[in-house]
Amino acid sequence: MTATARPRKSQSLATSPVVTAGVSSRKPRRALRQDAGARLWGVLRRSGARDSRAVFHELLGLVTDCPPVDLYDAVEEGVPTAVVSVIAGAFGGTHESVMDLIGVSESTFRRKHEASEPLPEVAGHRVMGFLRIVARLQRLLQESGDPAQLANFDLDAWVRDWIREPLPEFAGKTPAQMLRNPEGQRAIEELLDRMRGGLPA
Repeated sequence: MTATARPRKSQSLATSPVVTAGVSSRKPRRALRQDAGARLWGVLRRSGARDSRAVFHELLGLVTDCPPVDLYDAVEEGVPTAVVSVIAGAFGGTHESVMDLIGVSESTFRRKHEASEPLPEVAGHRVMGFLRIVARLQRLLQESGDPAQLANFDLDAWVRDWIREPLPEFAGKTPAQMLRNPEGQRAIEELLDRMRGGLPA
């Protein structure tokens, strides 16, 4: 009688090995999310006395370069409240206008900020949607415009005005309103694809 081989224990997804260049390590999935968030949101923690616009555009560059799964993981880790100050500073707006854009009340924002906790999940998703859309606008502008004209073009001012403009494509709603759920964000992205080559420069 031959001995029956004992079945191998099923491997937990939470501790599945990560193989990089032939090296396997058992890195928890939660740690992977933290790594993605640290790379993306780290620019906010390191901002110090830097100009908000410079920090914001560095953040846009990271959003553009990150694979979608990393953006997902960064939102799952939690979006820091510091992003509100950076967006407000970059667009010359108020904290209140940004909080209205991402759908978080002043009391909730203050409580999260004082406790060093991330924004509520829904607000975090809206922040990421906003960053992705502005990054796409920036990319479309760079691809479709004259470099000499782009040097003097104020993208932040253009986005600030455009995102609050009622558009017939959205039945009179503004892009800011459309950011409130994933379907609206998808509609904005589809509009931007149709605008390719037609952005002002």
